[in-house]
Amino acid sequence: MSGMARTPLRVALVVAALAAGLSACQAPSPGPRTPPASPTGSPASGGAVYVTGAKAGDDPCARVVSAIGYVGLTLLPPGQEEAQHWDGGVRGRFGYLRGTLEMYGPRLPASAADAVAAIDAVAQTLSLEATAAARRPGLVRRYRAASAAVLAACGRS
Repeated sequence: MSGMARTPLRVALVVAALAAGLSACQAPSPGPRTPPASPTGSPASGGAVYVTGAKAGDDPCARVVSAIGYVGLTLLPPGQEEAQHWDGGVRGRFGYLRGTLEMYGPRLPASAADAVAAIDAVAQTLSLEATAAARRPGLVRRYRAASAAVLAACGRS
């Protein structure tokens, strides 16, 4: 019977260790926070780096097209926006796209400027958990139109 008594204790210890590990992963860094980059911050100008592995010489179109593709992996096909599931993974990809645009958007072809601004505004709203479900389908449609314009400006389809 003593083996049975230890099993719940063992489970409790494992759960406590997992909870501590997860909370450590989610806790803010104890060190000083880096101030946000200025609107002109970019890898080339020494501004903040928002994308892991980003380098000053990276092709801005390649980086932004890649981030658009990364978002697209989580979205249902056009016409199914109302059925889209919204979780932290989907919202996080829109946040990643915003960081990519912050770094590389200013270096995209000038013809993409309006679309970049539209994507950034829509992605900001779609990255928020508090965004009303009824608003999301229309925002995704706007995002798709703007991202298509960026892809076209970059010579991609």
